[in-house]
Amino acid sequence: MSDASNYAISAVLGQKNGRASHVIYYASRTLDNAQSNYSTTEKALLTIVFALEKFRQYLFGTKVIVYSDHATLKYLMTKKDAKPRRIRWILLFQEFDLEIRDKSGCEKLVADHLSRITSNETPLLLRDNFPDKRLFSLTQSIPWVFISDRGTHFCNKMMKALLRKYNVTHHISTAYHPQTNGQAKVSNREVKSILEKTMNLTRKDCSLRLHDAFWAYRNAYKIPIGMSPFRFVFGKLWHLPVELEHRAFSAVKQCNFNIDEAGRHRKPQRQVLEDLRNDSYENSRDYKDKTKHFHDKSITRKHFEPGYMVLLYHS
Repeated sequence: MSDASNYAISAVLGQKNGRASHVIYYASRTLDNAQSNYSTTEKALLTIVFALEKFRQYLFGTKVIVYSDHATLKYLMTKKDAKPRRIRWILLFQEFDLEIRDKSGCEKLVADHLSRITSNETPLLLRDNFPDKRLFSLTQSIPWVFISDRGTHFCNKMMKALLRKYNVTHHISTAYHPQTNGQAKVSNREVKSILEKTMNLTRKDCSLRLHDAFWAYRNAYKIPIGMSPFRFVFGKLWHLPVELEHRAFSAVKQCNFNIDEAGRHRKPQRQVLEDLRNDSYENSRDYKDKTKHFHDKSITRKHFEPGYMVLLYHS
């Protein structure tokens, strides 16, 4: 059952056992400003879309019957001159064995009550200054060392005051010697190589391809650390876009999720993450030692004595 109001939409997932209906899941959410301007029929369609996406893992491979108080929904499925938004919704409907049945609001009180429930609580404005100040610190942690070139966007009074506030050491690369910031240069070179292979001939879609380039770079295996950068930071593999789009792939894990059991496993998981990072440091050190060994094989040590003529390189 599903229903929509001017401010919220709601749905109830149930299963019939004989003549009695048993509830499996309640779901509801509020509408944003754009969705509040939808017509009554579009809001009813949006409710069905919301229910199908919310209950996707329950509905795949089964007969789905939707009870709604909008009889026109049954005829929109065959309408040819539909809007692009409705076409996308209809394509989603075709993934399921779906049947829409008309049912008056007085007969489906559960969903109708959820969408029209009122709250007596007084609205309270949230203070946005706390999340803005703590967001970076909570999600990514504050770095100890910040390495950059000598650009004015890094070397200025504002940046200096910011780094001093959070006790971050600022190291700048040597002028005309970018090798001192080699890690950033190598990363930029790889991202640039990915962009060159994905951009079109006009080179005007760089901003559109940048997210995919970063995704490929962060999930690629790096020999110096022995793992991908994403696994180094978060201790797990990246969820592929297909797993996010088709949520039924991880439905079993979500249904069997237990908070107490997750808490017991949290501590060893943190230890595993620490072991991964220690391994990456050792792999990086071994990789640098091997690289130095092969580099030094072709270098002949030269001895200079006082009085030798030398050429001074003026940078």
